[in-house]
Amino acid sequence: MNKLKALDLFAGAGGLSKGFMDAGFEIPCAIELDLWASDTYKANHPHTTLITDDMRNVKDSIFKKYKGIDLVMGGPPCQGFSISASNRRKADDPRNLLYLEFIRAVSIIKPRAVLIENVREIQRFKLPDGRLLCDDIKDRLEKLGYESEMLILNSSHFGVPQVRLRAFIFAFQRGIDFLDQIRPLGGLVNFDKSAGNISLWDAISDLPKVTPSTLKEDAIQDYNHAPKNEYQKKMREKSRRIENHIPMRHTPRMIERFSFLIKNEGLAELPESLSPRLRGDANKISEKKYDQNHRRLDPLKPSPTITASFYSSFIHPFQPRNLTVREAARLQSFPDSFAFKGKRTTLSKKLLAKKGVVEDLHLDQFNQVGNSVPPLLAKALAKKIKAILSK
Repeated sequence: MNKLKALDLFAGAGGLSKGFMDAGFEIPCAIELDLWASDTYKANHPHTTLITDDMRNVKDSIFKKYKGIDLVMGGPPCQGFSISASNRRKADDPRNLLYLEFIRAVSIIKPRAVLIENVREIQRFKLPDGRLLCDDIKDRLEKLGYESEMLILNSSHFGVPQVRLRAFIFAFQRGIDFLDQIRPLGGLVNFDKSAGNISLWDAISDLPKVTPSTLKEDAIQDYNHAPKNEYQKKMREKSRRIENHIPMRHTPRMIERFSFLIKNEGLAELPESLSPRLRGDANKISEKKYDQNHRRLDPLKPSPTITASFYSSFIHPFQPRNLTVREAARLQSFPDSFAFKGKRTTLSKKLLAKKGVVEDLHLDQFNQVGNSVPPLLAKALAKKIKAILSK
């Protein structure tokens, strides 16, 4: 039997592709604009033709080569749209039209099925005329001959050690029976301990202890513990050594602050000596409070959502430092054999633009991990779509 084939648009580092390939799909072509994310994709998916370009520059003739393929999938950015307040909407945000580029590809290729992934807030994103963005996507797909259903899925119910809620739009050509098989997936949103969730410590406890400022950026390490559970065995398949497990270069004062938070389980107020300082004047304490920064992770629960800026969000449960790229990749269910390319981290994009450092205006490794679809979730969805299309 021939493998089912899929195109991955807005492919990022390739988490969605990884899961679908693991489920038996072939990915003949993928498209990704960012240079460093493309380097990661190519390093891990050498048999896929990757087009590194803006979707708006991809000609119709490219899509025509894949006419009638089984699936077109991807996560077109939609963050330029407003959730409610008009002052949050940017009419000229270039991301506003990218979902239309995804629809353009579907209209030319006419695949048997479509899968769109996005943040769960897409349910409330509004177009300038007040209509919901997700309704416009579904209406456009309907005009192209597809029936669709949007579900909010929680990654922790698909073998991923992370509570991560994301929206998925499933669409199939009219006449393909899919609703009864897809809808039950949406009943798994709420966290339920009985569902067999994997904890953060289940996911990362076998990785070597690392100390800030002691390893080179390209250091590759040996395992020094045997895998302690089935999840760790799965993550270590095809991997003999560990890449991307380099801690941030924290200052001694920051390490002292982290040690205090770990000792007090993040519940106590920081003493004045360890409180954040005012930017530009280290002698004054900052009045700003960042509740989402530097939270000690609970080792006995699944991780909170890993975001693109997670490196400053979480503290390792036992070591005074932020998470490494590899630890976050484990929490996203990327195997250790999946190597991330580009710089580990950079300044904020706003600051880079201000300084004119254009060569670093790419998705660093932390961004790539946080933006990805967890491969184990992708694999579960791929199996479901495969079963529907194979009838």
